[in-house]
Amino acid sequence: MRILVAGDSLGLPRPHRINNYSVNEYDLAVTYGDTYPSIINKELLTYFKMDPFIEVINKSKRSQTIAGIYSEFIDNLFFHQPDIIILQVGIVDCWFREELNGGQHVPRKEYEEYLKKILSYLQYRPKCKLIIIGICPTSLKMQGRYAKINNEIKQYNKILKDKVDHKSIFYVNMEKHVNVKNIHQYLLQDDHHLNKKGNNLIATELLKIIKGIIYTSQGAEIEEKMNFKLMSEYFEKAFDMYPYNLDTVYNLLISLYEIQEYEKLIVVIRTIIDNNVIDIEIQNLIQTISSNLNIID
Repeated sequence: MRILVAGDSLGLPRPHRINNYSVNEYDLAVTYGDTYPSIINKELLTYFKMDPFIEVINKSKRSQTIAGIYSEFIDNLFFHQPDIIILQVGIVDCWFREELNGGQHVPRKEYEEYLKKILSYLQYRPKCKLIIIGICPTSLKMQGRYAKINNEIKQYNKILKDKVDHKSIFYVNMEKHVNVKNIHQYLLQDDHHLNKKGNNLIATELLKIIKGIIYTSQGAEIEEKMNFKLMSEYFEKAFDMYPYNLDTVYNLLISLYEIQEYEKLIVVIRTIIDNNVIDIEIQNLIQTISSNLNIID
């Protein structure tokens, strides 16, 4: 399982004062070991104990935009052959720039076009999953300095969220976690970059999705042997990690139905309904199971 991070400086170490940084400064605000790519690498290696093989490649760059990621995407996709790509980009693109007379490096329309081009390349590696990390809101202080910047961030995030299908493209919603009135809970004093707690937050959210993807992949490999009991064990683990992956949900329903684990099936179906998992194939499958067994009220 090779995971590639394509992002901006939020995935990199950070000194306390970037403009006054000295090579003698050892007390960084965020060390490399504190970054979310490093955290997920260590956690996955420990959790899976090298089975499956795990490798995280951090291709984050300072001042990176989606245009820059697009220019390198073919090489990253085909030369590194990742199983999962983590895309984290947008704050550099959307920020209002004084040197651009209030303009942006990559305006919204161009941002969406670059994203579409990036996604179009994934069709050539259909098994590769994409996890998009949303842009963090900034502080009320920055909102006062750059009018409507948080609304702009919201609009860029909408572009990202609209591409999510919960099968091959997933999303980490940072707007849900980062409170503009308590911005330094997860961000450094510059109101942009992640602090240690922010990196841990992203790592935690990523690990749920990644572990779910890995367990679902392992279950799918067993599916060829028609061992529904073992399949269900892997899909249950995946569902417990991340119950929004539609492939996980569908396969878990099928495998539990085949081994007649009806009590577990009821719990899973109710969880799906509570989580508002919307997918026509899953809804049809639930209706078929319900009508055949009369197990849902």
